[in-house]
Amino acid sequence: MTDTEAALLRAIAAQPDEDTPRLIYADYLDEAGAPAQVARAEFIRLSVQLERMKASHPDRDDTRQRVSRLLYRWDVVWQTELPPGFTRLAFYRRGFPYRAALTASLADGADDPRLLLIEYLELTPDVTSRRLATVLKWPIFGRVTELVVRGRGLLCESGAAALAGGTFQKLVRLGIPGQQIGDRGLAALGTSPGFPRLRELDVSYNGVSVAARQAFGRSPLGARLKRVLDWGEVTQ
Repeated sequence: MTDTEAALLRAIAAQPDEDTPRLIYADYLDEAGAPAQVARAEFIRLSVQLERMKASHPDRDDTRQRVSRLLYRWDVVWQTELPPGFTRLAFYRRGFPYRAALTASLADGADDPRLLLIEYLELTPDVTSRRLATVLKWPIFGRVTELVVRGRGLLCESGAAALAGGTFQKLVRLGIPGQQIGDRGLAALGTSPGFPRLRELDVSYNGVSVAARQAFGRSPLGARLKRVLDWGEVTQ
């Protein structure tokens, strides 16, 4: 990635509601000239155009079909553009991905500007809790609004403690189902100051006792959550 491209991506992230930085980036891709980049430029322009169109616009269906054809032809190629360890999930907003998956053992900690617009992240924490604590300090975790932990039982109690030690400034929803964090892991989350905006938590099927569930409800985090999803199996 060139310094120019990185600067353009940061400009888009700094003005996420503006179309102009996205269209300037599309011009940059056109000038680069590679087929995948030229197709991506067209995809960005059409996506921005489609977002502006009213539902009754006569060209809306044609524009949507053109966007779909570009995705069908190029999406597999575009998915390889994210940094190592990250996989683009199949959703775009105004020409750019906003959902991704991360396999912790395959990634490095670079603050890659291609990740600046990611809002939803699925994390597979297939590393030690010490390594996970380092991963969770990467800048992307301070930007995402929704985080879901995948891989049954990978997090466990020590991983939950690592999660509790992170800082997730924009996170609104956190899902850690089936991670076997137990009573101590839940208690660590309950006292963590790292979730200032969290409103929804899924800790179902984690081997949590009734007493721990009740204590969590009185904790600083538990007391201000709007919704705790499906507790599932609860141990006594």
